[in-house]
Amino acid sequence: MQMDEARGFVMQALREGGWNQMLGLMSVVGLVKARSQGINPNLRPSYSGGKEYLARGDETILSEVIWSLIIQGVLVPGLDDANSTLPFIRLTEYGKRCVEEERLLPHDPDGYLREFQKFVPGADVTILEYLTESLQCYIHGLHRASAVMLGAASEQAILLLIDSCLDSIADVQTRERFKSDVDRAQSMFRKYEIFEKRFSTVKSGMPKDLTNNIDSLLRGVFDLIRNSRNDAGHPASGAEVNRDAIYSHLKLFVPYCQRIYGLIGWFSTNRT
Repeated sequence: MQMDEARGFVMQALREGGWNQMLGLMSVVGLVKARSQGINPNLRPSYSGGKEYLARGDETILSEVIWSLIIQGVLVPGLDDANSTLPFIRLTEYGKRCVEEERLLPHDPDGYLREFQKFVPGADVTILEYLTESLQCYIHGLHRASAVMLGAASEQAILLLIDSCLDSIADVQTRERFKSDVDRAQSMFRKYEIFEKRFSTVKSGMPKDLTNNIDSLLRGVFDLIRNSRNDAGHPASGAEVNRDAIYSHLKLFVPYCQRIYGLIGWFSTNRT
């Protein structure tokens, strides 16, 4: 069992329940693993439960994953007042919210990236590099660093969108003026405003599936991620960058980037 596979199995086992100790959780993981291999554990009942389906070395990897989730605040040692220490474990309130999500869990970086690439095939390598670092920072509790890396991924996506908009402009003078305005802009915020002004003149000719809720999905998420990045990168702001905010932004980044790439695709095949 590889580490990325183990994280996915553990997250599924957390959703399924039926455990209150570390070894019990590993047993449920074994059942999850068996089903992933096309085995029906109900047809092969065993006194050892799901542990029968774990290979040598799997428990060591699973232990590392479980301890990382304890460090991240998803799990906590103890069950109740009478059983307040290990080997008992339970989900924290934050952990309960996490496992209620159906997919794209930032706590499973490899699974998140697989899902991201499913929704955004052909994503720019720079976006993927910064997104990967953001996820790694997140699972290690480095929330400011995670915000900065996610902000960089968002910035790269917006720059690619602006470039595609530029390339679609048919009139040479209009294209050169747009390019000059973007190049002179000192900040990412200003570059986006220039794009937004141009976008407002062409979006009426776009398919509805690209323009529905475009203001909240594009500008809204852009501002959320940018503001969080700015707060994280400027200590003088005094603003807190908390775990729940970064979790939310990582979840939003997928539909946000998916829409950006939809717009890029449209600009690449249409003249404006």
